[in-house]
Amino acid sequence: MTGDDGWDEADDEDEQRAPICACGVTALPAESGSGRFICENPDCDAFGDEV
Repeated sequence: MTGDDGWDEADDEDEQRAPICACGVTALPAESGSGRFICENPDCDAFGDEV
């Protein structure tokens, strides 16, 4: 269900999504499988860093 502001009222579904880096690119899982996510945008200052 969508609220008056256009956003979903339940945030439960968002918990499984990958984080978004400050550059706007979705971070990808680290190769180690540790549950960490890293920025894969080579033009970003945070490239290769955990998001």
